[in-house]
Amino acid sequence: MMMLSEFILPCNPKWKRFLSLALHDFYHLPEYVSLSAKYEQSQPIAFYGEADEAAFLVPLLTRKIPESLEAPDNWYDATTPYGYPTPLSIPADDTWSLEIFLKSFREMGAASGMISAFFRLHPLLPPNFDVLAKFGTVVKHGQTVYIDLSLSIEEMWSQTRKDHRKDINKLTRLGFQALIDDWSFFDKFIAIYRANMQRVSASEFYFFDESYFVDLRSSLGDNLHLCTILSPEGEVASSLLFTAINGLVQTYLSGTFDKYLSQAPSKLEIDVVRRWAKENGNRFFHLGGGVGSRPDSLFKFKSGFSDLRSDFYTYRMIIDPEKYTNLIQSWEEKYGERNDFDNDFFPLYRLSKSPTD
Repeated sequence: MMMLSEFILPCNPKWKRFLSLALHDFYHLPEYVSLSAKYEQSQPIAFYGEADEAAFLVPLLTRKIPESLEAPDNWYDATTPYGYPTPLSIPADDTWSLEIFLKSFREMGAASGMISAFFRLHPLLPPNFDVLAKFGTVVKHGQTVYIDLSLSIEEMWSQTRKDHRKDINKLTRLGFQALIDDWSFFDKFIAIYRANMQRVSASEFYFFDESYFVDLRSSLGDNLHLCTILSPEGEVASSLLFTAINGLVQTYLSGTFDKYLSQAPSKLEIDVVRRWAKENGNRFFHLGGGVGSRPDSLFKFKSGFSDLRSDFYTYRMIIDPEKYTNLIQSWEEKYGERNDFDNDFFPLYRLSKSPTD
């Protein structure tokens, strides 16, 4: 068996060549991974492997270990970019090659100084969990909502919750209108999105600056779309950035102008985008889940558009157990207490906490 495994940069033609042969989402594009690295203070790479007719790729962001832990300079860890950049295999269901590639990833990672790796798995493109469990820990977080676009418009409408249908009909009756890909409203979207993040007291990560949105549009090109809902007076009531690639449509970022919150124009937004997505030959429209994958009000809102659910998982690998333990010990020395918390955080040595001294 001929086998090749290596860490590659976004400019490596093998990355794009692999994606041309594999069902993937926009999170896997080298342009998106590079963009994420720029805003997450990290370096963009992918682990790539070939074995006979099989191949494997997972996008990663590599990060230096926090300085406070006083680790050697060549120690680092890896995480996937924001979103669902799940590991991809060709063939997708080949468990034999997946096991070989994961074993190689662990070995090459350890040899290069990698301590741990954290992966966000795609709810609609899940790898084989049994194979993953041989090399790390698979953690289930919660459900996400998606729409099967092969259903008729009538079937999709019948799956829409009664209160959503009522509000969508009312918005249409009042004269609210939807525009797709009118980018003259992009600046207005950015302003509304940022105001929404302030209103819901979102974490600092979600306060993307204006240059991020410009770079995002440049990176994703025709895969990025904008839906704008205009009030009867022509004012932007709500706006949604969404993506479409390989038949997979994803909501990305959205916002509603405060004065229209009670009318919920975002309901019309979702209805218009799912119709657009179906008309343009897409297969699934993934709405995502609640904040932190919780069954909260956001999840309840999304679940009103479809009966279909998928599960969101993350995957954690301790690449070098000895070094991982050393970093835990450094953390405990820094904070003066044991780091054996029974929580969802990974890797534990990155847990932020106010020092007890």
